[in-house]
Amino acid sequence: MAGIFKAYDVRSVFGQDLNNDVGYQIGKAFAMYLGSNPKIVCARDGRVHSPGLQAAFIRGAQDAGADVTDMGLATSPSCYFACFTDHFDGAAVITASHNSGEYNGIKMTREKAIPLTYEKGMKQIEEMVNSGQAAAYQCDQPGTITQKDYKPAYLDFLFGKLEGEHPFHYAVDCGNGMGGHLIEDFQAGTHHRVEPLYWDLDFTFPNHLANPLDFRNLEDLRQKVVTEKLDFGVAFDGDADRCFFVDDQGEVIPADILTTLLAKQFLTKRGPSPIVYDVRSSRVVAEEVTKLGGTPILCRVGHSFMKAELRKSNGHFGGELAGHFYFKDFSFADSAFLTMVEVMNILTEKKEPLSKLIAPLKRYVPSGEVNFETTKADQLLQECPSKFPGGEVLTIDGIRIDFPDWWFCLRKSNTEPLLRLVVEATQQEKLDSALEAIKKWLFSEGATIH
Repeated sequence: MAGIFKAYDVRSVFGQDLNNDVGYQIGKAFAMYLGSNPKIVCARDGRVHSPGLQAAFIRGAQDAGADVTDMGLATSPSCYFACFTDHFDGAAVITASHNSGEYNGIKMTREKAIPLTYEKGMKQIEEMVNSGQAAAYQCDQPGTITQKDYKPAYLDFLFGKLEGEHPFHYAVDCGNGMGGHLIEDFQAGTHHRVEPLYWDLDFTFPNHLANPLDFRNLEDLRQKVVTEKLDFGVAFDGDADRCFFVDDQGEVIPADILTTLLAKQFLTKRGPSPIVYDVRSSRVVAEEVTKLGGTPILCRVGHSFMKAELRKSNGHFGGELAGHFYFKDFSFADSAFLTMVEVMNILTEKKEPLSKLIAPLKRYVPSGEVNFETTKADQLLQECPSKFPGGEVLTIDGIRIDFPDWWFCLRKSNTEPLLRLVVEATQQEKLDSALEAIKKWLFSEGATIH
């Protein structure tokens, strides 16, 4: 089982280190971690092995004394919603998110949909499983199991957030992931015209992976928006906690630009507040937040860290470059559908195209994320300040060095053995020269492009 316990979840190729027997032990350990007779809500995605893995996880939790509510098929945010609205002690989603069909995994939260991190929860569960403590544990009274569908309540929550009845015409690419479990019901509850792209649940991902962070997966959506002259397009990831937008011109909107647009709306309507954003994000986020009296808070990458920082600061909103968007109104958790609703609210109020609203925010030139394979990640991160001296150094997650007309962030991935690089500059020429200098140094140290 080495390696299946990640920074924020369990993830592996199913049938190797993760199988139903392991799922049973993890369910048991999760219930033990939560305490005596916990109440747990559990959902699953549409992978072929998810029903069996979920059933095994639930049996394990029951055998440790947990009373479990089975949601069946559901998006991860739907499960978070169930957790914080019905006051469960914990939640678990059987999903491997955007990973290809041979993978599966388990996302777990505490009360109020507070995610487990490796140091706070995941490590303890791993130790209980690997030591045999979970297998040996016997409770006096096994827990119960009930079924409940939270889809209607989650949809009602989303409809309650939708302001006005503007007749949007847009496209949604679910990538054959769990967004397809909700989108038809969402459309039916609005006056919107929605052009479908890959709404059928099919975790063999016959069209493209449900990973909108890879912009190659957005080509069909971009073409649909341009051809049909739509208001916008949105693509969801495999469990519908992340999303990316395409504007009315068919251009992909970087997530930090969307973070800025949403942050401006929350600060304007609700007043000053902390806004949390990750270390890879554009300078424009802090600049616009500060203009409106908000407090920009840089955070390390990863949904569990972002949620914890937003909760700690009691901020209105936070955004991450990977397409996670977090809301105080959603127990500081992420929801792709709620993000879509909030973008619709901005468009309804401003009465301007999305491309026009974001144009003033695209004042810097970004590189996008460039990934490197290397066996010397820690050494390279340590050498960064001496290789690129004179800038302002931040080390909360890898290293970010800011100079007057450019900056870069180099950090280790939380999920893969990679170094990830992001560069931003005031001009294309400066971006090109900075990116070339960093690549030249990394290549000289044996790193290769992934």
